[in-house]
Amino acid sequence: MQKKTLAQKIVRETLRLFGKYPLPSHKMMSNAEIAQDKATYTRLNKDARFRLDSKWDYICKGDKYAPNGVVDCQYFIQDMWGARKVLEHKPDVHYDVGSSVFGFIAHLLTFNQKITLLDIRPMNNQFNTSFLNERGGGITYIQSNATRLENIADDSIQSLSALCSVEHFGLGRYGDPIEPDAWESALKAFQRVLQSNGRLYLSVPVADEDKLCFNAHRIYKPQTIIDALDSMQIVQMGYIKDFDVIECMKWENNSLHINQNALDSMPKAHNRAYYTGLFEFIKN
Repeated sequence: MQKKTLAQKIVRETLRLFGKYPLPSHKMMSNAEIAQDKATYTRLNKDARFRLDSKWDYICKGDKYAPNGVVDCQYFIQDMWGARKVLEHKPDVHYDVGSSVFGFIAHLLTFNQKITLLDIRPMNNQFNTSFLNERGGGITYIQSNATRLENIADDSIQSLSALCSVEHFGLGRYGDPIEPDAWESALKAFQRVLQSNGRLYLSVPVADEDKLCFNAHRIYKPQTIIDALDSMQIVQMGYIKDFDVIECMKWENNSLHINQNALDSMPKAHNRAYYTGLFEFIKN
C-alpha cells in the first residue's frame, strides 16, 4: 500500500478536526465483492425492466462499511438552535448574514418564514418559486458586504442572525477586503439596524482567549462578543459540545446567571481548539 505523503496527512487531519466534511471509510468494497453481488443479482432477478447491464453501472464502493448518520454536530445543532429561536418569536421578516442556506435557512422555510439574505458573494439560485413562497414564506437575496449594512436603515428590522459568518469578516477568505476590525464593525452594524427589542442570533468559535487563525477565522472569548454589542442585552449564551448545548449564561429575573464551570471548561485557543458559541441578544 502506498504511504500517504505528509501533505496528505495534514489535509486529512485538518478535515477531521474541523469536521466540515465526512471522511471516507478506511475500508472500501473490493472488486470481488462487486462481482459477487452482480452474480447474485443476475441469478435472483426475474424483472426484465431492471436487468443488469454493465454500461449503466454506477459503482459505489464507499457506502457499505461507512457508519450511518455521519454529521458535523456543530452545524447540525447550531442550525436547529437558530431555527428554534426564530420560530419562537416569528418576526414578519428575518434577516440573515452569511449563514448556511441548505441548513439554517432551509429550516426557516419549513415554517414559511419570510427571509432576507445578505452575503458578499453572488448567488444564482432562483428563489422566487411558488413552492418557496408558499403561505407567505420565501427568500429575498441581497449581494452586499455586510460589514456595515449600509443599505439597511437604523432601527428597521426585528430579527437578525449571523451563524458562523462574522468570524470570517475582513480576512479575504470569501473575496471581502482585508479589514482587521471588520468583525466588530459588523456587530456594531447589527445592533444599529435592529429595532428596540429586536433579536440577534449569533454563533462564532469560542475558547478561553481571543485568537486569529488567518485566513480561516477568529476565535473569541465570549466576553469579547458581549462587550462589542454594548447596546444590547445578552439573553442566553452557550456552546455546542457533541450533540448538546452547554448553557453558560442566561438572563432571568432581571439578572444574568453565569455557569462559571461551563465557561472554565471551554477549550484552549492556543491549541487551535474551540467550540461553537451560541449567543442570543435583545436590543435595549
